[in-house]
Amino acid sequence: MKALTLIAGAMLAIIPVSAQTITGSLGMDDPTRSGGERYEQHTFTITETRQVVVRMESENFDTYLIVRSPSGVETSNDDYDGQSVSQVELWASEAGQWVVWATQYSADGTGEYSLDIDFGPAAQSQLVQGRLDYSDTTALKGEFFDTHSFDAAAEDQVIFELLSLGFDGYLVVTSPSGEVWRNDDAGSTSVSRVGPVAGAGKWRVDVTSNSPGETGAYDLRRILVPKVD
Repeated sequence: MKALTLIAGAMLAIIPVSAQTITGSLGMDDPTRSGGERYEQHTFTITETRQVVVRMESENFDTYLIVRSPSGVETSNDDYDGQSVSQVELWASEAGQWVVWATQYSADGTGEYSLDIDFGPAAQSQLVQGRLDYSDTTALKGEFFDTHSFDAAAEDQVIFELLSLGFDGYLVVTSPSGEVWRNDDAGSTSVSRVGPVAGAGKWRVDVTSNSPGETGAYDLRRILVPKVD
């Protein structure tokens, strides 16, 4: 089994993180996506892992939201929880500048919109970098997989997040008591996520692929959810 190891990232200048409320307007002069959907870009900067909630509303058109990490991974949403709003909730674990595309589901309509960006408290994060390749253990159906483990205290609330690079990642998490969680896509085809989960003892995390024979690099993060007083 492979132990999770902390990899220190480059330090950025610390920029205060505070909630943002933005009022914008999509018009005929705005740039368009490939299908003709208008958009405006907004940014926020992350220096530590933290939860981010981005919410977009409009009475003039069908909203669509895209949040892009510094490395280019996109998470999107059209209608959140059956409502006519768009909302992306994620743990921003990459330090740097994130980009929000405030856009529309179709090319129809123009007008004002509101965009709220809220930040949770900073969280502890561990990162292990690995790679699926032909020397790895192979599952019965032909998928390669790596196994990692870590110890957790009873009070820990943990999220596991897999960023797969060049393959469709699949995450399997097994608790010390044997309970199993699985996830393929968590709002992005490059990201798989399980949690928050809890349990004292040794956890097993298997990184594999959605289809047999896939290979590629990956980042596996363990995020310790901050306690709320």
